[in-house]
Amino acid sequence: MEDKTAEKKIYSSGYAGTIPGVHKEINEDFVIFFEKEPEGTVGASNLYVLTDGVTGTFHPEITARFAGKKILYEYFKSADFIDANKLALAMRNANNEIYAYAELKQEKMATVALATAITDGNAVIGTIGDSRVYVVRNDKVYQITEDQNILEEKVRKGELTKEEAFETEAHKPVIRALGSEKDIVVDIYDGIEVKPGDVLLMCSDGLTAYIGKDEILEAVQADTPKEIVRNLLAYAANQNSPADASAIAIKIYDENTIQTVVRQPGTLPVDTDLNKETKELDLMMKSKPRHQPEKTEKKGTKKTSAYIISALLICLVIGGIFWFFSDSEGRPSLFGPKMTATATVDPVQATLAIIHQTQQAEAIARLSATPTATLTPMPTMTSTVTVVPTLFDLNVPVAGAVTEAAEFGGTQTVLTPGTAEVQVTITPTPVDKGPIVSEKDQAEMVYVKAGEFLLGSDPLKDGYANTIEETPQITVYLDGFWIDKYEVTNARYLKCVQAGGCTQSSYMLLNDPTYADMPVTYVTVEEAEQFCEWAGKRLPTEIEWEKAARGTDGRIYPWGDEEPVEGTRYANYPGYTDPDAQQVSGLFKVGSFPEGASPYGAMDMAGNVWEWTSSKYQADYYQTLVDEAETGTEVIRNPKGSQSGIANVIRGGSAAETEINNYLAYLRTANRSYVNMNSSYYIGFRCVLPDSESTGETGAVVQESVKSEE
Repeated sequence: MEDKTAEKKIYSSGYAGTIPGVHKEINEDFVIFFEKEPEGTVGASNLYVLTDGVTGTFHPEITARFAGKKILYEYFKSADFIDANKLALAMRNANNEIYAYAELKQEKMATVALATAITDGNAVIGTIGDSRVYVVRNDKVYQITEDQNILEEKVRKGELTKEEAFETEAHKPVIRALGSEKDIVVDIYDGIEVKPGDVLLMCSDGLTAYIGKDEILEAVQADTPKEIVRNLLAYAANQNSPADASAIAIKIYDENTIQTVVRQPGTLPVDTDLNKETKELDLMMKSKPRHQPEKTEKKGTKKTSAYIISALLICLVIGGIFWFFSDSEGRPSLFGPKMTATATVDPVQATLAIIHQTQQAEAIARLSATPTATLTPMPTMTSTVTVVPTLFDLNVPVAGAVTEAAEFGGTQTVLTPGTAEVQVTITPTPVDKGPIVSEKDQAEMVYVKAGEFLLGSDPLKDGYANTIEETPQITVYLDGFWIDKYEVTNARYLKCVQAGGCTQSSYMLLNDPTYADMPVTYVTVEEAEQFCEWAGKRLPTEIEWEKAARGTDGRIYPWGDEEPVEGTRYANYPGYTDPDAQQVSGLFKVGSFPEGASPYGAMDMAGNVWEWTSSKYQADYYQTLVDEAETGTEVIRNPKGSQSGIANVIRGGSAAETEINNYLAYLRTANRSYVNMNSSYYIGFRCVLPDSESTGETGAVVQESVKSEE
C-alpha cells in the first residue's frame, strides 16, 4: 500500500495577476511564475513569486520587478537539490543586489517578497514582509505565513505599547523587505504537504485588506486558477482601493485531474539587473497607449460646410458600389468588418502581457535540470527550527487557534540577528613549526605561526571592502595552529562514515571514485564538526581562517592583491575553465591551483567551495572587539569569533555561477558571509588543530592524532 501511494504523482498549476490601485499610473506590485514540471516527470519544481514594492522608496516598481525576476532565475539556476536551500539563497542574492545598488545610488530601495516552490507534493515558502499564503482544503481556510511587521514584533516583546506602535510612522506598519538592510530576515516554511484538491493563494497586502474567509471560499469555487485570481482581484477593484492588489492561485492535481487542465507555463527565468529593469520599464511606460476620450455628437452645435458633406456622400456612394460587387464571404466594408469584437479590459491579461517571453529556453533547460528522484525536504538552518509551521485557522473564531492545521506538517525556520561574545586567552611566546599529517584522516596540515596579523579590510586599499562587516581593520594576535592544507575531500569524509564517526547525506558523492578528490559538499556545519572531532581536530574560527588565508600583511587575496581574472590560475571562480586539463566550469579537485596558495601553503582558500567556520555571523563583530577591549589596547589577543548570531560564517567564495557578479568580492580573504541553508553543493570545510605548546594547554590526546612528515 505504501509503495502505491509513493508512486502517485502530484501536480500544480497556477495563474498570476495584479491590478494597480485606483487612479495609479504605475503598479508597484509584480507577479511571475514558471512551471518547469512536465507531465509525467517526478522531481521537477514549479516556482511562483509575488513582490510588492515599498511605497515611498526609490522606484518601488523597478525594485519589485527586479526581485521577482531575480528570485525566479536564481532558483532554477541553482545546482542545489534542496528546494529550501535554493529558495533561501535566491532571495538573499536578490537582496544583496538591491542593497548594493541602493548604496551606490544613495537611495532607499525595498520590496516585500513571497515565493512558493512546489515539488512532488510538497510546498516550500519563503517570505519577507507582509504578503500572505493561504491554503484552502476541504472548504476550510488556513493562513500559513506570518506578517513580518517590525512594530508588531516590538509590541510582542514588550518594547512598545500598542498605542505607541499605532502612532509610529504616521500610523503605517513598518515591514521587513528585500533591500531594506544587508542582513535580511527571511522566513522559510519547509516540508508543507499539499494534496490534490488543495488551493494555495499568494496575496499582497493590497488584497488581504479586503478579503477574509468568506471571500476566499467564494473565489476558489471557480474551476481554474485563472478564474480564482480574477475573482480575488475583483474584490479589491470593487472597493476602489488606492493600493495595488496581486494574487497567485495554485491548484493541486493528481495524475488524472491534471489531464483536463489547460496549463499556463508562465515566464522563462532570465537573468536581469536593476539597470536593465529601469530601461525596460521606461520603454514600456513610453509605449503604453494613452486613453483617448470618446467624442460625442452634438446636434445643432455647428453647421457642417457643404463641401465636407458632399465629400462624405461621394465616399459613401463609392463604398456602396465596392461593397455591392465584392464577394459575400469576408466582404470588406468601408468602415471595417461587418462583425467587430467588443473591446474588453482584462487587468490580469494586461499585466501578464508585459511579462514578455524570451528566446532562452535552451539555456534555461540546461540550468534548471532537476533529478528525477523524489527529494526529502530538509530545514534550511539549524539556528532556530520550530516543528510544524504556525497556521492560522480562519475557520475558528479564536484568534491564532489551530485545529486541523497540524495536518500540513513541515518545519519553519526563522533567521534572526544575534549578539556577540568575546573570549580572550593569554598565550606563550610564538614558535615556528613544520607541516604534519593527521593520523585518522591522513590529511596534510600546514602550520600557522603564532603572532600578530591584520584582521579585516582597509577600504582605501580594497575597493570591495564592506565597511560594516570588515572594518575597522585591527591587529590581532593568535596562538599557533595547524590547518588542513586542502579542503576535506569525499574520500576523507568517507573514512569517517565507514568508521561510524560521521553521517552521510543522500546528496553526497562519497562512493563514486570520480569524485574522491573533490571537496565534500552537502555537508552541514554539524556534520563538519563531527568529522573534525572524529579526526581529533575542530572547525576553525573565522579569525583563524582569515589568518591562514592571508598571512600577516593584510593582502586582499591569499596569493596577494592581484585580482583573479581570465588568464590567471589563482582560484576556481565562477565560469573558470581549464582547456589544458579539459576541465569545464564547476568544482575542481583540491589543490588544482598551487599558484593561489596562501602564505602558509594552504590551498583553495579562495574559490572552489565556501568553507564553514565555527563562528556565528555578526555584522559589526570587529567593531564589537574594539569596543570591548580595554582602554589603550592595541592588539586584541585570541578572539574566538562571535558565539551568537544569524548563522555560521562561511569564508572563501566558490565557483557557483550564481556568484558570477560578485566573485571578486567573495574570493577576498576578508569577506564574511553566511547562508540561510543547512548545506549546499558549494559549501565544504577544513579542520584546524591547536598547537598545545603554543597555547600552553595539555595536548596528549591531540598529539596522538598526528605524526610528523619527517
